[in-house]
Amino acid sequence: MAVNVKTVLEIPKLSDHSSCEDDDENYFTDLQQHDNNLTESDKLLNNLTGKVILEQEKIKKNEQVARQITVLNATTEIKLPSRTNCMIGSDDGLYLFLGHTHGLSVISTSSLTCVKTWQDERVEITSISCASLGNVTHLLGTVDDMGIAQVFLHHKENTYLIKVINETDDINQRNICVKFEVSRSGAFGAAVMMSHGSVWLDLYRFPQEMWLKELEAKQATQSPRATEAKLSPVVLLMKIKPPEIPAGTSLKSPFEVLQKTEEGTMIGSGQNHLISSQQWESQDLAFRKMYAKYINTSSAGPPQQKVEVPSDCTCHFLFNEGFHSVPGEVKAAGDTPTSVCLWWNGSRNLLQYLLLKAPKEKDNEPRPDVLWPNSQEILCSAVSSCTRFIVLGLDNQLVTIWDRRFGSPYANIVIPGDSAICRIKLLLQSEPSVNLLQGPYLPTLQLVLTCRSGTCYSVTAGQGGDTSIVALIERSADASSSVTFAGPVPFLKCLALLMQRNGQVSLWKMEDGEPMFILNLPHTQVSGSFREPVCVLEPLQQKLYIVGDRKTPLAKVINREENDGSLFVFSFSECSLLDQHRVVRPAVTEKVTKATILDLEEACNAYIKERADSWKETDRKLAYQWEQLLKHGGHGSLVTPEVCALVWMSCSHLCTNESQHHQGRG
Repeated sequence: MAVNVKTVLEIPKLSDHSSCEDDDENYFTDLQQHDNNLTESDKLLNNLTGKVILEQEKIKKNEQVARQITVLNATTEIKLPSRTNCMIGSDDGLYLFLGHTHGLSVISTSSLTCVKTWQDERVEITSISCASLGNVTHLLGTVDDMGIAQVFLHHKENTYLIKVINETDDINQRNICVKFEVSRSGAFGAAVMMSHGSVWLDLYRFPQEMWLKELEAKQATQSPRATEAKLSPVVLLMKIKPPEIPAGTSLKSPFEVLQKTEEGTMIGSGQNHLISSQQWESQDLAFRKMYAKYINTSSAGPPQQKVEVPSDCTCHFLFNEGFHSVPGEVKAAGDTPTSVCLWWNGSRNLLQYLLLKAPKEKDNEPRPDVLWPNSQEILCSAVSSCTRFIVLGLDNQLVTIWDRRFGSPYANIVIPGDSAICRIKLLLQSEPSVNLLQGPYLPTLQLVLTCRSGTCYSVTAGQGGDTSIVALIERSADASSSVTFAGPVPFLKCLALLMQRNGQVSLWKMEDGEPMFILNLPHTQVSGSFREPVCVLEPLQQKLYIVGDRKTPLAKVINREENDGSLFVFSFSECSLLDQHRVVRPAVTEKVTKATILDLEEACNAYIKERADSWKETDRKLAYQWEQLLKHGGHGSLVTPEVCALVWMSCSHLCTNESQHHQGRG
């Protein structure tokens, strides 16, 4: 832009008035021309900027229209008379069991009507677990708001109270039940108990076959309105306390250690080791010397280690899977669990106890048979349906997946962000083979993780580090948008169900983290406003059941002035837009595909064969990665195309040789 600006201004003489006036006129004329040019430039820039903004808004509006989220409405609404605290569906898909104030209710999923109600004015059930025993019989384990655990049997549309687990005559001596779970087959139960500051886990065996026979005999004589039945007692298998810090042993030679290990089962377990006191002292001295500047040495004496008593325990029942066989183990058939794994809060170790092992008289307290060590503190856990995979959410945003079939980590994942993981939901996406020796079993695991900050991630994990992490809900300053429930849908491929604190319920794509459907509740109802939502995903009928609460002021909810709600049913089988996401074989049938390894030699052969088959996929991925690196290698890069090609050829040759080596050993 040409601008006429005079660089030198001569001072005119006093007598020369005309020249001064001419120069002033030229100067102001030039400035006015310059301002006019700037004004025209500003107008041109404003026009261009306005056009760009309009184009961007148009593109954004078109994208929003193209990505418009479909809204699904509930197909059925059922009125609930009381405030519902918990709900669970039976494995056969026939019933829904609801725990609420004054008892529990049984709803038939076919007619959506209440078929039976067990009532007690003094009871408010807060948690419930279920197991199908066959012959239209279901075992229920409940816990109420007073910490009382109860066992129910629902048999032929009649509900009976069988046993109160922590029943006692003196209420001051009663143990408080924190959790109570029954195994899938109903053969075992696990209750976390607390009393006077101590916590432990009680494992029970239920005589279910005798119960069924006794119920058949009693139904012929008892009134159909009977709500209690005295049957065979429950058997207490073991009482597990939090493990103590192992002390040093006085044994001085390896020969003495081997004599004390009892068939060698102690060595390598991590918990029952025999380490001398001198080794503990040497290790502590080396640690303090290495991290002296981080340790407070103000006190004269050595600092005492503070031991915090665990206040909670999480357990999972496990089937016979993998080569974790221990001498004295008893084989079990069907869905009867053979062991239980558990972890105490504040601990890094996952402990496993056998359920069918004959107890020894000299054992005062049960000891773990298998120990799974981890690098960080365990915060949450999940187990697959076949119980082959155990997923642990650790501190520092770490996730470890253990493969019980081979006793090794399947994947280790680092979650972005700085918020601790609080919940994990697990689903096996790919179909496993029925027989382990017929071919490789390399499933893909889909995880939905929820953090304490309200963020939610979708993780797809495969063997060999093949992992993808997608953020579904980011951290927001608005606490109402945080996630209260998140989990994969077992009958819809790559879709996750998310519920937020503001009551929004939606289906999200786990691959790209985009919302797909919004599940609409009536404007007078909300889900999960003041507590975690109560919902059930039923895989056989492909339905979602959500308990909705009426929008009432918080004071009325606390005072229980208005506690009525509704049960909303979303039938995904009737939605044609979900046809492309349907799973032909739901993951609930995955339990029938678990394989049993007879001995250690068979397990080793299967492991070598699976490792050999996995090298083919690793070789293919490695070749693709090096091709990409070779393609994008520039002249200024330290990694030249020649180096990429040389390393790729070397790695491919090594992978092929090791694959042939493993196949020869297999």
